[in-house]
Amino acid sequence: MKKALPIFTIVALSIQLMYCQDAPPSEPTVLYHINDNVKNSAEDYFVQISDTWRTYLNSNYFFRRDNEHWNYDEYAIPEIGYQPLLMDLRRKFHYGGKIQCSVAGIVPVENNYYLLKSIFTERVDSTDMVNINFIISVYAKIDNEKVQFYNGIQYFKEIYENRKVGGINYIIHPDHEFDVSAASRMGSANTEIAKQFEMSPIEFDYVIANDTRDLSEMTGVHLFEYSYQPVASGGFADTYNNIIYAGNNSAYYPHEAVHLYTNSKFRMQGHPWVDEGIAALIGGSTGYDIEWHWEKLRRFLIKSPDYKMDNLTDLQTYIPNGEFMTDFRYAIGAIICQKIIEKEGMQGIFEALQAGRSEDNYFEMLKQKLNVEREDFGKYVKTEILKLQPISDEVMEAFEY
Repeated sequence: MKKALPIFTIVALSIQLMYCQDAPPSEPTVLYHINDNVKNSAEDYFVQISDTWRTYLNSNYFFRRDNEHWNYDEYAIPEIGYQPLLMDLRRKFHYGGKIQCSVAGIVPVENNYYLLKSIFTERVDSTDMVNINFIISVYAKIDNEKVQFYNGIQYFKEIYENRKVGGINYIIHPDHEFDVSAASRMGSANTEIAKQFEMSPIEFDYVIANDTRDLSEMTGVHLFEYSYQPVASGGFADTYNNIIYAGNNSAYYPHEAVHLYTNSKFRMQGHPWVDEGIAALIGGSTGYDIEWHWEKLRRFLIKSPDYKMDNLTDLQTYIPNGEFMTDFRYAIGAIICQKIIEKEGMQGIFEALQAGRSEDNYFEMLKQKLNVEREDFGKYVKTEILKLQPISDEVMEAFEY
C-alpha cells in the first residue's frame, strides 16, 4: 500500500508519568490525563470535547462500523486512520500494558471546528521513561450540546484549496505548487487502470503535500511510519473512503490508484505481496517506474549473490544499498505479477488477488501459477531478476515520473 517502507519511529522522552488515580476495572480502560500546561481546561467546550473523547477511547466504538461520536457526512468510515492504532492499544491493555492518553490541547480553529491533540504514551519499565507511541489530531464540532469528531482530511478539505481534475478532487497543502499537467496524467492513468481491472473509473480525493512530514500533519497521525523516514516521500491509499494520500510532491501517483481498484474488486482477499506487486508493476514506486527498481535489485544481487531471499518476513525492508528507495516487496512482487500476466493475462492477477491472505496461500498460488516451490522462491526470484537486460545510469533517468 505504501510507497516507502514504513519505519516506525518511537521517541523516548524522560518525562514523569501522571496516571489517573482510578484503578481500571476488570475491563482495561485508558489512563487519561490532561497535560498540566493546558490553560483552558475549564472552558465549556474543552470539558465537553474532552469528556466525549475519553468516553470514545474507553468504549468499544472503534470496533464498530459507525458510532455516534463521529460525523459521517463526508466519509463512510472517517475514523479508519485511527482505528488500527487504537485497537493495538486495546490489545496492549489486555496484556497489562500501561498506556496513557495525555490531552495536549483543545483549541478553536477555522470553520467552527476545535482541534483536539492527544499524546499516547506507554510505560516500558520500572523507571519514569516512556515511549511516545503516536500523537493524534482530531477535529470536533459542537452542535446543540452534542460533540462529533471529524478526521483531519474532512477539516482540511474545507479550509485548503480544492482542485477538481476529471474525477479526481485534489486537496492541496498550501506549500505545494499544483501541477495541472501532472493531474491530467493522473486522470489518464486512472482511466487506463480502470480498463485493466474491467471497471468504471473510480472518483476519489487526492491529498497532496510536498513530503511525508506535511502529509503526516494532514492525516492527523504524527510519529507514525511516514512522519520521519530517510527519504521523506511516500503515500498510501484509504481504500474504504477512496482517498489517496500523497506526500510525494506530485499530482501523479498511479501506484496508490491501483490499490483503490484491487480493494474495490477483491477487498482483502489476496496476499499483500500480490496487491503491492501489481501496484508497483502498473504504477511504479517512489517516483520511478518498476524497471528502475528492478535494475536496482539486479545490481544489488550482482554485488551480493548470497543474500538470502527465502523468507518473506525478512524481505519486508528496503534493498540495503543505502538509498532507501526500493522495497524488496515491490520489486519482487512486481516481477512475480509480470510472470503471471505473461502466462495468464490480467485474469491470472484477478485470481491471485483472491487466493487468500496467508503466506501459505501465497506460496500455493505461486506453485499453481508459476510452478515455483516454496523452498525455491529465492532462487527463482534471483534467476528472473538477473535475466533482465541491464540498464545504464543514463537510461535509468528516463524512468523517473
